[in-house]
Amino acid sequence: MRKPSVYVRDLSPGEGRLLKSKSRTAKHFATRQRAQILLASAAGIAPSDIARALSTDESHVRKVINAFNEEGFESLNSRYRGGRPRKVDADTARRVVQIALDPPQVSGVPLTRWSIRRLALHLVLAGVLEGSVLSPEGLRILLRRAKVSYQRTRTWKVSTDPNYQVKADRVRRLYARAEAGHMTDAVVVCFDEFGPLSIRPHQGAAWARRTRPARLRADYNRRHGVRYLFGAYDVGTDDLWGEMSSEKDAGRVLEFLKAIRARYASSVRIYLVMDNLSTHWTPDIRRWARKSRTTLVPTPTYASYLNRIECHFWALAEFCIRHSDYPDHVALEKAVMDHIAYRNIHREDARLLKLVSRRKVA
Repeated sequence: MRKPSVYVRDLSPGEGRLLKSKSRTAKHFATRQRAQILLASAAGIAPSDIARALSTDESHVRKVINAFNEEGFESLNSRYRGGRPRKVDADTARRVVQIALDPPQVSGVPLTRWSIRRLALHLVLAGVLEGSVLSPEGLRILLRRAKVSYQRTRTWKVSTDPNYQVKADRVRRLYARAEAGHMTDAVVVCFDEFGPLSIRPHQGAAWARRTRPARLRADYNRRHGVRYLFGAYDVGTDDLWGEMSSEKDAGRVLEFLKAIRARYASSVRIYLVMDNLSTHWTPDIRRWARKSRTTLVPTPTYASYLNRIECHFWALAEFCIRHSDYPDHVALEKAVMDHIAYRNIHREDARLLKLVSRRKVA
């Protein structure tokens, strides 16, 4: 009969299968090794032989076996004892994080932003931390634990439209109905202009050898003029189309809106979502809309991000404009139209979807 102090107790078939699984797939090495020790002991191998086979100490093997005999599978889990006490207590850590989140001027420091070393120095001078308590790397780790990171700032404009909620809810309802296919004899189309687009180098990013970045010319002229992309997006069918123009006045806008109308049967009502630019809401455009089964749907003031076409313009800028230097507007127009054609064919492209989803507010 086996001695419980030297050999593991008898294992049931289920316990044996569980130990085999842990010996191969457990997350921590210590857990896998303990399971291997127990399996070897169950096979009748002496602790000294197990220690040699697994490159460990015989006393450790005996400790693992005895612990399993007393506690069962709970003994396989590592007992983390926490290590050395933290140098910075919870209250001090919260104060450090708050100082890092506040602009330096709040603490009387004439800077616009903190660097790690400047923040560490200020914490010492202000008496929040002692000089040798926390290194710059330790401060970085403390901030990371608090989910604080160094990020680029962004801008945001709050809508001043008193009817913001009413208009925003209307736009969202139209999008939801169009995407669900609940609109009969009606479509939702988003319209806007993208530009101005000029013939000049645009910075971006590209693969290059280290310390040898790709270079774009720094000087250019404006003799080529500018172009605008008049874009339209059908929310229900997920189709994007457009055309380039050298002008964006009210007459040119009306021409493009008539082109949108011509894509659909005369019996289909078009809900046309667009922003409040003055050239979009002239008396001529309003009269045309009343006569052509077109409902003009405004986005709230300073809230053009609710126009669904904006997120597709963002992807177009990423793939066609950044890191470009077109020789003329013919080449620029071809690149833009090729992108639109590619986008309509490859709607499930992961890179496109990622860029669009970042800007898809509505």
